[in-house]
Amino acid sequence: MRMKKASLGFLSVVIFIIIWQVSAFRVSNRFLLPYPVDVLRALIDILLTASTYRIIAHSFYRLLTAIVLAALAGVSLGLLGGFNRHVDYFFRPLVSALRTVPVASIIVVILILYGSRTSLYIITFVMLFPILFEATKQGVLNINRSLIEALSMEAERKGYALLHLYLPLSMPFIKTGLLQSIGLGFKVLVMAEFIAQSPVSIGNALYVGRVNLEYADVFAWTAIIIVIVIAIEQLVNKLKTNG
Repeated sequence: MRMKKASLGFLSVVIFIIIWQVSAFRVSNRFLLPYPVDVLRALIDILLTASTYRIIAHSFYRLLTAIVLAALAGVSLGLLGGFNRHVDYFFRPLVSALRTVPVASIIVVILILYGSRTSLYIITFVMLFPILFEATKQGVLNINRSLIEALSMEAERKGYALLHLYLPLSMPFIKTGLLQSIGLGFKVLVMAEFIAQSPVSIGNALYVGRVNLEYADVFAWTAIIIVIVIAIEQLVNKLKTNG
């Protein structure tokens, strides 16, 4: 079964490359649509360049920083939101707005307010906070009420109950929300880097390729992004299975 899935996946890639090759031949303009072999050469050149890995490392540093901050805020406030309905009512409009407003609008507004230097962290944080808040809150709300009542008898303080009862029992929901945030956060971050033209970033590498009409480089960096996202999703699925 696994061999069949791999074969079908390989076949789909081959068909895609054939369609790409035919389309590039019909367009017959490497500046508009480079041939697959041109993108492969560009990809090899990028991978053999030392600065490529510094660029990827900088983007991942921004991603991890934003995820940590979003996790701290989302989990803390999510616990309070599930524990106290007034906290939930207070944050509900904000969380709903952040989940419905288009990503591009959020990026542009935050760039105007905070500039390009710190906005990358803020943008990624803003996109991930609602996911982690809702995941944590749902984790609290899905705890068996009778179990809470039994355990709460031994907990005289609310702070103790939140840290030692609600947090451990909500951990499966928190873990799922956190794992889902990684792939989304990376895609949002790259988009923000592209719009902000942030130096030493994957998004900026895409921007430079577009401005210089080096579309083979743009395609090559896009391939790198796809591989990274697939690797993240595979890691997430593996962690979910093991968890």
